[in-house]
Amino acid sequence: MSTINTSMGRYSLKAKNRGDLIKGSIAINDEGGTQLCKQEFEEHYLDDVVNNVIYPVTGGNRYIARALREQMIKAGFEQPH
Repeated sequence: MSTINTSMGRYSLKAKNRGDLIKGSIAINDEGGTQLCKQEFEEHYLDDVVNNVIYPVTGGNRYIARALREQMIKAGFEQPH
């Protein structure tokens, strides 16, 4: 089971891979670190987390979405072929 709890800029991502389901949340924080909003998610694939959750929440920021995807891969999340 893979897990991640990371922050990048104003965004905080927490997720666990529960077999065939990735469950977690992404939050937007203010400059002081106070949580402004939080979105929970359940997706089957890593790319779905990136495309359906991270990318829209970050306002379409490809750099942050790509960097968080790389962090998830380092934490053991995989995209099946």
